[in-house]
Amino acid sequence: MVHGMQALPLVTVVTPCLNQARFLEEAIRSVLEQDYPRIEHVVVDGGSTDGSVEILRRYDHLRWISEPDEGQADALRKGFELAGGEIFGWLNADDTYLPGAVSAAVTRLSSGDYGLVYGGYRVVHENGESAFEVPPHPFDFDTLLDAKNFVPQPSAFFTRAAYEAVSGVDSRYHYAMDYDLWVRIGRRFDVAVIDGILSCFRFQSESKSVTAADRFYPEMRKISRRHGGRFFSRMYLERLPQRRPFLFKLVLAYRLLRRSAR
Repeated sequence: MVHGMQALPLVTVVTPCLNQARFLEEAIRSVLEQDYPRIEHVVVDGGSTDGSVEILRRYDHLRWISEPDEGQADALRKGFELAGGEIFGWLNADDTYLPGAVSAAVTRLSSGDYGLVYGGYRVVHENGESAFEVPPHPFDFDTLLDAKNFVPQPSAFFTRAAYEAVSGVDSRYHYAMDYDLWVRIGRRFDVAVIDGILSCFRFQSESKSVTAADRFYPEMRKISRRHGGRFFSRMYLERLPQRRPFLFKLVLAYRLLRRSAR
């Protein structure tokens, strides 16, 4: 039986931030108002000039730094190097946790020998209004490696042991560093799903998901191949009609020939 607050594992949430003052305080509050009693919140600001630092100064409980960096992956590596927790979470400055998210993650991680757990997420508009919810996708490593990234970063929590065993965030990537981390952890550790919606993912005009949407796939493809994904994977084939129409027709013809030969 667990006795006292000190017996509970410390959870460190890392938030990379660059000129997200419009949303940063809501992200901070969503961590601060969690019902789990042992949370450390580390914010790594990349030298914001929009008032983000002034917001950080208002919250004495935060551990934060503000200095130029080499991008989001670099900021995350700094944050996790500062982390004191046994369990890690990663919440971008324009996203939020829903009530009870951290408690649910700790409970699930404690229920087995898991390196990573995740739940579903809610997509919200720029003003915070709900758009729709995405329930958690069952974990399947082959699907993750060859088809899509179904692990929602704001709803994912992982152990320090798993993070350090795979050498953390790879700073070579600028868009799909979360996907790379999930693949490396998922290959070596057990992964569990949390049956619930844990976070809000904000679809807003300045996020990389909007401004650089076409840059995610090339990195994901490179990551998949680097970790043993198939050349003609679902991830690749589903984009062929738009990216390589002629090659797509050849693949279809090849499949028809194989079927007719059976």
